[in-house]
Amino acid sequence: MRKLARLLLFRFTSADYRALGPRDAGIGVVCAWIAGIGRYWDHPTAGLAQKSGLGSVVYVFALSALLWLLLLPLRSNRQKYLTILANVSLTSPLAWLYALPVERGFDVGTAISMNLWFLAIVAFWRVCLLGRFLFRGANCDPARTLVLTLLPLCGILGLLTALNLEHAVFELMASSRREHAVEAVNDANYGFVWLLTILALYALVPLALAYLWMVVRSLTGKEPRTPWRPR
Repeated sequence: MRKLARLLLFRFTSADYRALGPRDAGIGVVCAWIAGIGRYWDHPTAGLAQKSGLGSVVYVFALSALLWLLLLPLRSNRQKYLTILANVSLTSPLAWLYALPVERGFDVGTAISMNLWFLAIVAFWRVCLLGRFLFRGANCDPARTLVLTLLPLCGILGLLTALNLEHAVFELMASSRREHAVEAVNDANYGFVWLLTILALYALVPLALAYLWMVVRSLTGKEPRTPWRPR
């Protein structure tokens, strides 16, 4: 618990990240499973597969694999898959905030707005934790940290848009229960989410080009002989 608190409060050092191992990854996967169960525990139309929490478990494995693949061509920043999985999954307790049954104590419109604020806070916190891992754990310089933090996020948003799933994701994260009663609230909030998606799509191309440039420099041996280390 002390280790988990230190990670979530940005107290981890480079040595702490390097020390993450299979046991930490296992605990993190359990945390992700609990978060998945909490997300759907009071959802009236959720199926058994959703209430099982396995979706969140699959998510942490998939995101960890994506980050591992992104770091693989960057020779000075490569990380073990289990180290990445441990770091990603151990941020899952933040998502337990979604399990709070706010719709039972507030009207539907207020509950939706609160859930969206929970989403925004948790998402921003986890993005910052990912950036710290890349900066401290993977020894990425500030430019690489920025690119490797934003590229997968923008790519995921782009994929959701291509598959026309962003509205479904929004409805899920907002925990909308009575659509007709809160249509105006949903429209306003969804407009903000759509704006973020458009910005992500515009940022995707320059981020991808920056990443390719970093990969070419790494594969052609143009990186500094001494890997960059944060102070």
